[in-house]
Amino acid sequence: MALSEREAGVATASTRRSNVRHRLVAQVSLVVVMITIVLSGFFYTNRHQQALIDLREGGRQMRIAQEALMDAEAYVLNRALGDRDSEYSEYSRAFEALHSRRDTYLARLDPFLKMPDGTSASADASIKSLEAIWTDTLELVRAGKLEAAQSLLRERRSAALIGTMRRAFDAFLATWNSHFTDHETRIEIGKSIVLLSQILIAGVMIFAFRSSARDAQARATAITEMDASRTQVGHLFEMTDMLQSAADHHDANAVLRATAGELINGFSGALYVFNNSRDRLVLSTSWACEEGSPPPEVIAINQCWAMKRGKPHINRGGSRALCCEHHVSGLAALEIPMVARGENLGLLQIFAHGLDAEKRLADILPLSSALGDAMSLALSNIALREKLRNQALRDPLTGLYNRRYMEDSLDRYVRIAEREGRMVSVIMIDLDHFKRLNDEHGHATGDAVLREAAAAIVGALRETDVACRYGGEELIVFLPDCSLEDAALKAEQIRERIEALSGAHGAKVSASLGVSSLPSTSSNSADLVKAADTALYRAKHSGRNQVATAPVQSGWRAESEAPASPQGRLRVAGK
Repeated sequence: MALSEREAGVATASTRRSNVRHRLVAQVSLVVVMITIVLSGFFYTNRHQQALIDLREGGRQMRIAQEALMDAEAYVLNRALGDRDSEYSEYSRAFEALHSRRDTYLARLDPFLKMPDGTSASADASIKSLEAIWTDTLELVRAGKLEAAQSLLRERRSAALIGTMRRAFDAFLATWNSHFTDHETRIEIGKSIVLLSQILIAGVMIFAFRSSARDAQARATAITEMDASRTQVGHLFEMTDMLQSAADHHDANAVLRATAGELINGFSGALYVFNNSRDRLVLSTSWACEEGSPPPEVIAINQCWAMKRGKPHINRGGSRALCCEHHVSGLAALEIPMVARGENLGLLQIFAHGLDAEKRLADILPLSSALGDAMSLALSNIALREKLRNQALRDPLTGLYNRRYMEDSLDRYVRIAEREGRMVSVIMIDLDHFKRLNDEHGHATGDAVLREAAAAIVGALRETDVACRYGGEELIVFLPDCSLEDAALKAEQIRERIEALSGAHGAKVSASLGVSSLPSTSSNSADLVKAADTALYRAKHSGRNQVATAPVQSGWRAESEAPASPQGRLRVAGK
């Protein structure tokens, strides 16, 4: 029994020694591998860095030579044109710079030199030719023969030769820059490989020398974290599924508030949506914020480091920390820019209080980023649906609603008016002599006039009014809760705004308008449009550029049966 225990002890000790030996061998092997990788990476990057130094110096010397050639050309041209203020020393220094680089650098231009006739040439021969031309030119200038000097430059085609040299310099420098970029890329790849190898080796070493107790603890921790992660993923999937059903920003905000309360409980936050027209972030929703310090309603893009960097940024509470201009002092905030399909959509803010606020924010960065990604996709989908809806319901030329939207909306407004005993009016608008305007001034001018007329109409309407393109140059406006008299006055205002467009495109612009109203002139939506259209044609037949109203139905009594006629332009059809 004692022998067996001793043998067991020996076997255990032998096993331990064997394990220690194996661990030592593993350590030494890993250290050797790490040193080999580091040294290889050092020599690799050093070789490419030296090549970068050589390329940088070569490019600098070639730019000096290029500038010297341009300076010499400028001196000769100025002298040939009669400028006496130019210093000959500048010309002399320019050619000294060229000659000093002739063998070392300028010879590299030869493969890029192509003469206008397609033949090859050398940089040395080209510079000598230019020097000979310019020497003869300067001699003529000194003799006071400026016209002869200018003729000499033209006859010997110095400008063409200079152009060839310029193209050669540009082609050379472009190739040089390409080589430079290639070496930089190789250096970055080498550094990345070395860094990745070190990280992998460090991870393997840490994993190899963990004790069994710590392994067990790590496994238990991993299981706990996995369960928590699984729960978080479940919430995120549920959030994503809910966001797919969100019809607008209000729905998306509600989903975000509910999910944030579950996933990052103990933190407050805010969501800002990017306003393209004003280039700023507008507060969309917030949750769990203190009543005394609400988030700002608007944030300028240039005030936010997260938006400028395109990366998450933590605004720390310390006085010396780098914070956004909009940041509230004393509060730690994690800011995550929301981007989808390369488009800025908004900003997600997570706030925390306390001494460990920054650490807690850093801990939830991955989860907060996932929330931001989900909201980014949701906002992008909402914007896309709205864009598609507008494309389906709006006229692409004028931006007004199309006829399909008009018919659906008018029926809806008429039903509401009939049910609640309200009024609804329609204004039919037709641009006068629009075909002649197209024929005389072109369709581009016609399109511009149509767009400006649409803008003029929209500018005269209330938020509840709807303007649509009925077809061609015909537009239609319907006005809820508006009597026939008020609609006629509004039509006259629109007519004046359209008439004010005359002269902008060299053409006279005017419109004829017909007005009808329910229930005073019509009993249903079809009659309402038909009555306005009939009144419109009465306005056209009466001389155009005026407003006509449909006749009131028999038996109808209003406070004022016929509207006033501002400036004598408003007519009542049938009177």
